[in-house]
Amino acid sequence: MPIVELSHPIRDGMPVYPGDPEVSISSALGVADDGVAVARLDLGSHTGTHLDAPAHSVSGGRTVDRIPVEMLLGRARVLRAAGAAGREPGPGERIGAERIVGGIPERLPGIVLVATGWDRRFGGPEALGHPHLAPELVALLWERGARVLGVDVFSPDPSAAGAENGGGMPVHAFWLGRDGVIVENLARLVELPEEVEVSLLPLHLAEGDGSPIRALAFVP
Repeated sequence: MPIVELSHPIRDGMPVYPGDPEVSISSALGVADDGVAVARLDLGSHTGTHLDAPAHSVSGGRTVDRIPVEMLLGRARVLRAAGAAGREPGPGERIGAERIVGGIPERLPGIVLVATGWDRRFGGPEALGHPHLAPELVALLWERGARVLGVDVFSPDPSAAGAENGGGMPVHAFWLGRDGVIVENLARLVELPEEVEVSLLPLHLAEGDGSPIRALAFVP
């Protein structure tokens, strides 16, 4: 069964969401002097491809270590988003249900991944101007059974000033407020079939508000 890597590699100085801690990776010990190599990592809990636990934006919300592993493993539905011109969504574009190619199934698995193709811009100057999900679409995904929402951009909400809906975090408020989980900065979603098995496991961080993950897809 082919395995598709859905994570961006964590690198020294890699891009982060505005205001998040910068990523610094340096040598703490070296083979020549110490007999072993050990790196020192300095990074935020929402670095690269990562998971948002409810505690990220909900006071007293569920933390990373309290999310059941079963919630983050298993069957996922990949929904492909198209822009107003029928191609890839444009900068700051709002993605509603009408932009989902082929429509949305009446019943969804617990994990839904929305593919825009904007992961190709990760690390570039356009990345923060990504398209975002309409609150109405997100409410529909929840109503139809999704509890883990994955996107291939920095956030399902706008990240750049001047985005179409004026900013804010309505998707986070809705999804995490209902004890759901959000996964951001996924990669290669456009390469996946509609139905796929995935693993979205975080580090086992006690009382964590989020965690980098190694996201993998297992393609039949």
